[in-house]
Amino acid sequence: MNYYARYFDSEGVFESPQLLVEFISSIPQITMTEELSDAILKFCTDKTSFPRHFRLPNKNTFIVIKTTASSLEEFKTRGANGGNVPVEPKEPKPTVADEIHPGLYDVSITFRRAIVNPETRKCSFVEETFEVEMLAQSQRQCFDVVVEHLKSHPDVDPRSQYPSIRSTNFKAVLISE
Repeated sequence: MNYYARYFDSEGVFESPQLLVEFISSIPQITMTEELSDAILKFCTDKTSFPRHFRLPNKNTFIVIKTTASSLEEFKTRGANGGNVPVEPKEPKPTVADEIHPGLYDVSITFRRAIVNPETRKCSFVEETFEVEMLAQSQRQCFDVVVEHLKSHPDVDPRSQYPSIRSTNFKAVLISE
């Protein structure tokens, strides 16, 4: 078991509780007392696995975390318990809505339209369906164009809420190619 310690910009991973105590006592802002040393050693030897914050007399704290990482770089990349190496984010997989099928689409979207009461200035929501036939390349293009049209329409309040493209409240059916 190794120990990670951090006090503001001072941090490190240590192989033994004694090295950890030496590191903490080397920080000029921390006065190492026998009680603090005993508390650190007790934390290192007990079976708890959660991080521990040690409060100092100047109301600052430093943290000690038990870790399986053997170096500071490994701790920062894999975390305290040596999790997997971070991977590059995956590109989103194309969905049915992204497939290119140019043609005439019958589009229907049910959204929550915000209606503002002029007396109280509070808004309530009413479900409203917008239907249109349009030429498009894909269902995604239909969705983007319709939502952009509704958002930019002066009669539709900007607080209105729109469904996602995967919702049952959006349908785009290819009528003819």
